[in-house]
Amino acid sequence: MTALGEPKGATMDNFMNMTKEAGHTPEIQRLIDLHAVYNDAMDGQLILAPINLEEPGKRILDSGTADGTWLRGVRSSLSAQHHYFGSDIEAELFPAQPDGITYFQQSFQEPWPPELRNTFDLIHVRGSLAGSSPKRPVEVIKNLASLPKPGGWIQLMEMNAFNPPSNGPAMTDFARMASEVWTGIGVGDFANQLKPMLEEAGLQNVAERRIIIELGKKAKPDLRAQSINGVSAPVKPISAVARDLESSFSREQLDGLQGRVRAELESEGGRVEMIVAWGQRRVEG
Repeated sequence: MTALGEPKGATMDNFMNMTKEAGHTPEIQRLIDLHAVYNDAMDGQLILAPINLEEPGKRILDSGTADGTWLRGVRSSLSAQHHYFGSDIEAELFPAQPDGITYFQQSFQEPWPPELRNTFDLIHVRGSLAGSSPKRPVEVIKNLASLPKPGGWIQLMEMNAFNPPSNGPAMTDFARMASEVWTGIGVGDFANQLKPMLEEAGLQNVAERRIIIELGKKAKPDLRAQSINGVSAPVKPISAVARDLESSFSREQLDGLQGRVRAELESEGGRVEMIVAWGQRRVEG
């Protein structure tokens, strides 16, 4: 896509195409780095939905799983045995050795296979809802709501680009650029709407938690490099989307933003806010 007049939904293709061109290894490493930072900020509690994970045999699905990093992290933190499933639109990201996890190709925009509906105890999505475009994120969440068993849970986690923590100028510009992109592709301020969207999808016992993630120089020493890579790496592909939308940034500013973000995180650090929300499917009767 090269013209402003073309469909909104096509613009996220720029992000996907750029990450593919860079190769899957850097993208997987970015996700591994982010996972380490998030896991630390969440004190190792990757599942906040109040599901009894001491009882074995739960069926857990990670939608947008990539190489299954989140699933392996959950599995390693639990003593009980559960059944783990990972889905992604990009099957090339799946690990060569499944290691006891069931992977399958599936877009969360599309209807889920009938045999999977009403079968899961927990569905998890992290950092993926911008990919709802050209649909609205609430439509994707309603689609996900076909998957839990009665009493099962959905947990979502996304970055707050519209009301970010106070930062230096580069990180502030990154958040503003991301918010302009999310507006331009039609998904809007979805991170701050996770709770009402779960409620609109018919879920109950909906709650949320907001988590501040320290980055770069402000992060723990052993997480500084990972936090910088995890946050700065997607600046370039998101900027590629911004070029095809109405933006307050010039092309030169977009081209230089990734380098500015990385340098700022290295020299003074930064913060992002992640919003986690969860809700439970109603039990009939």
